[in-house]
Amino acid sequence: MKRSALIVVGLIAISVFLLSAGTIITQPQNKFPEKEIAIALRNVGHRLLLHAGDSTSRVLPVKQLSGTIYSLEFQSPFAFVPDSLVNIVQQSLKATPVWLDYTVNVLACNTNEIVYGFQIGKLEQTTLVPCLGREQPEGCYTIVLSFLQADTPQNNSYLFGLALISLVVIGFVGRSFVQKKNIPEPEVPTMQLGKYEFYEAKRILKFGNASIDLSDKESQLLKLFAQQINQPIAREVLMKEVWQDNGALISRSLDVFVSRLRKKLKDDSTIQILNVHGFGYRLVIQE
Repeated sequence: MKRSALIVVGLIAISVFLLSAGTIITQPQNKFPEKEIAIALRNVGHRLLLHAGDSTSRVLPVKQLSGTIYSLEFQSPFAFVPDSLVNIVQQSLKATPVWLDYTVNVLACNTNEIVYGFQIGKLEQTTLVPCLGREQPEGCYTIVLSFLQADTPQNNSYLFGLALISLVVIGFVGRSFVQKKNIPEPEVPTMQLGKYEFYEAKRILKFGNASIDLSDKESQLLKLFAQQINQPIAREVLMKEVWQDNGALISRSLDVFVSRLRKKLKDDSTIQILNVHGFGYRLVIQE
């Protein structure tokens, strides 16, 4: 995979990991507020009876039918208006740390049929409050409060899984970078000159295990010769390409650098830099 692609994948994985971890950390860690809800539900019963004109009969103990379902029973029959019931329940539950959507059903004691119900959600589209203004006749009623979802272990499991996958991807990307860094790229010579290997970018000649350093001018000259093996090159061309000048002083410098190259190429008898009388030089490599 290309370096740029690895960087992009790595950044995405880090972002997903941080987002997942942040979501897990910032999620509500409260246990389900069972006691607070039981107290709030008793308050619902008390206020509902007061609204019906009953200030003496008992509100029976709140029953927890399951982890998130509660029931409230009354000692005496009463009548209620749905509007009042909805308002009383909402106001009472606001005093608790509850964060879940919930439904309220009013059941007839003798038949267990639902005579009224509503749902309150965080979003408007999840809130259902029907039959407002329709007074319910006096009767024996049980109020059942059900929370629609408990704590979110499944969501947490999903987030933990997402974070784990992100860590695996980050590890893969990091390992790829380390491997690429640790594995040296094989050196490829710019060109082969007889038994010599010429590395132009590094300005090095290699002869077997020996490395021979070249100056900048020597490297430029050798490159020009290597590009036109066995062909004569005019002095003026060499001076112009390497020194950008062709004066007398530069001409003497050319001879000095050619002499240096000859010494550095002396270990291979098949290579020679020959004078071309009255013209220039020629690099000869015998087959």
